[in-house]
Amino acid sequence: MENRRIYYISEFFGTFLLVFLGTGSVIISEEYNGIIQAFGIGIVFGVTVWLLVQFFGKFSDCHINPAVTIAFLWNKQIQFKQALLYVFFQLIGALCASICLHFLFEINQNLGNTLPSGSWQESFILEFFLSFALMMVILISTTQKVLLKFAPFLIGSTVFLEAWLAGPICGASMNPARSFGPAAVSENMFFLPLYILGPISGMILAVVLLNFIYKN
Repeated sequence: MENRRIYYISEFFGTFLLVFLGTGSVIISEEYNGIIQAFGIGIVFGVTVWLLVQFFGKFSDCHINPAVTIAFLWNKQIQFKQALLYVFFQLIGALCASICLHFLFEINQNLGNTLPSGSWQESFILEFFLSFALMMVILISTTQKVLLKFAPFLIGSTVFLEAWLAGPICGASMNPARSFGPAAVSENMFFLPLYILGPISGMILAVVLLNFIYKN
């Protein structure tokens, strides 16, 4: 039980830091005339994920993403009760981070919320394939011994590239918790289902496809 508590604490603080630093960079860019811009925001998200996986990975699974947890549940790599608690602490961590940012930047209305710049269909397709690619990197880098020690860097680099290239179009969430925190606190949850279903379905497809490849 003691080890499980470390897992849940890691999921809470890991997701808190991801949302606080990542969406914080989005808010700062908005408040200070685009000082960080898409490339800088991508770096913040990518480096944050890299360091979190590098550090918290020694103590827990470091999912920090409900879509990742649900994909592993689909693959029977985590029990239902544990997955439920993972998602709970991830969402609470994201919510707490956005509440903190709200107090720091009271005049900012979106708080780094992920919103489509074009049609919602375009953003859904992007979120689906971005999440699919990210999950493929997670699965391959954590199951191949030759890549295992590079897994934090590979995962973080993937997040950086996807956030940089697709962030201005769809927000490049790839993480329901990352979208949930800002959406809930800013009270702008209209597009939230898009950023829940897209990442989850994309990551489940990655699990199904890799299982099919490995079995054949």
